Amino acid sequence: MAKAFSAPGKCLLAGGYLVLDPTYNSYVTALSSRMHSIARPGADSNGNTITITSPQFGEGQWCYSIDHGRWVGGITECNGRYNPFIEATISTVLSFMQPKNQFNFEITIYSDPGYHSQDGATAKTSTSGAKLFLYHELPITQVAKTGMGSSAGLVVVVVAALLSYFYDDVDRRPGLVHNLAQVAHCFAQKKIGSGFDVAAAVYGSITYRRFEPEIIDQLLKHEIFTQSNSDELQQDYSTLLTSVVSSEWQFNHCQNSLPPHLKLLMGDISGGSNTPKLVSKVLEWKKSNPQQSSELYSNLNQANEDFIRAIETISTQAKSSPETYTTAFKLFSKYTCAQLETQSDTFDRAILQHVKAICDLVASIKNIRHNLQLLTKYSGAEIEPPSQTELLDQCQEIKGCFGGVVPGAGGYDAIALLINEHNIAEFVTTSKTDARFKNVTWLQLHEESQGLVVENPDDYDGL
Repeated sequence: MAKAFSAPGKCLLAGGYLVLDPTYNSYVTALSSRMHSIARPGADSNGNTITITSPQFGEGQWCYSIDHGRWVGGITECNGRYNPFIEATISTVLSFMQPKNQFNFEITIYSDPGYHSQDGATAKTSTSGAKLFLYHELPITQVAKTGMGSSAGLVVVVVAALLSYFYDDVDRRPGLVHNLAQVAHCFAQKKIGSGFDVAAAVYGSITYRRFEPEIIDQLLKHEIFTQSNSDELQQDYSTLLTSVVSSEWQFNHCQNSLPPHLKLLMGDISGGSNTPKLVSKVLEWKKSNPQQSSELYSNLNQANEDFIRAIETISTQAKSSPETYTTAFKLFSKYTCAQLETQSDTFDRAILQHVKAICDLVASIKNIRHNLQLLTKYSGAEIEPPSQTELLDQCQEIKGCFGGVVPGAGGYDAIALLINEHNIAEFVTTSKTDARFKNVTWLQLHEESQGLVVENPDDYDGL
C-alpha cells in the first residue's frame, strides 16, 4: 500500500544570524511550495535495496544496495551517482531502525515549482489534476535553486517515507521525524546548521530557538566513520543514535501563523548570494569583535522579539474583535506606513488599537533592518546591501506594504514583504510597470502554516 507525505519550504523573517545561537528566538514562516514523497513496496531481490526516483529531473534515480547490518559505510549506489542528502538520510534511518529482515523499498519524490528555476521547464499535471510539477531535462544539480529550503524538505519527506515502512502513524511522530532529519541533514552538510529549515519542514510556521549543537556533534565524531567495518562500532553507533534521537531536545518550535489579512509576498531578485560565505564573514567578525557584536546582537534580538510580540498582538486582536479588525485592515489599505503613523488621530477610537499594533510591527521591521544594515557595515558581509535597502525602502512607500526584509542570511537572492491582503493584487500589477522593480519577480507563494502532512497517493497518478 502506497503512502505519501509533503513538507513545506521556509522563510526566515526574523532571526538571521541569531538563529545560530540557542539563546535567541527566530520567526519562521512555512511556504506553500512543498516537497513530496510517495513510498511503495519494492520488487523482491536477493538483497536489501532502496530505489529513490525523482522523475522531474534528468538522471533522477538513485538505486542503493545495502549490506545488512552495515548501515554506515555499507550503502552503495549502483550507478555511481552521489546524493549526499539521500544517502545520509538512508544511513541515519536504518541505523536507528536496525531492520532484522530483508527489505526492498521504493520512494518517488517531487518538488513544487517554487524550489527551482522555471527556465526551460515543462509543466505536467497528475491525472486527477490535484498536483502540478515542472519537469527539467537537466540533472537536479544543474538546475538553479531559489533558496526555499529544498534540501531540508527533501530530507524530511524521505525520513517520513522510510519510517512509513516501519510505522503506520508517522504523522503522529513529529519529534522522531524531526530529530532523525536534523541528524541526517547535518551529516549531509558536513556541519551542524541552525536547523530552522528542517524544523519548519516538520512543524510548519514556528517561533524557533535551536537545539544545543552538542546533541548532534557527538554523533558526527563517532569512530564508526573511520572504521565502518567494525560490527561492534556499528552497534555502538546505533545505540548512541537511538539514545540521542529518543531524548527530549531542548529547543523551541512554538507554532504560529501570520494574522488574518496580513500576507507574505516573496520577491525573487535577479542576483545571487553565497550563504556560507556570508555566514563565515559574520562569524569571523563576531569572534574578532566580541563587545561590538554582543551589543549589536542584543539590539537585533530586541528588534526580533518586538516583531514576534507585534505579530502575536495583531493575532490576538483579530480573534477578540474580528469585525473591527477586518474594518481596520480595509481602512489601512488606503494608507502608506508613514501616513498611518502621522494620521492616527483621525481614526475612530475602536480602530486605534489596531493602528498602534500595526505601527509597532512597522517599527520592529525598521529596527531589524537598521541592525542588519549595521551588521553589513561592520562585518563586510552583504546582508542588506545598498541595492536591497533602496528596494525595500521603495516598497514601504507603497500603500498596504507594512515593510519587508532580506530574509534568512540576506544577500541578493530575495526580499520578503508583509502586505495588507487588500493591496496585493494592485501592488503586484503596479510594480510590473515600475522600472524600480525590473529585477524583481513576485513568486506565486503564500504562507502555509502546516508542516509535514499525509497526502493522498492517488493524487500523484499520471506523473
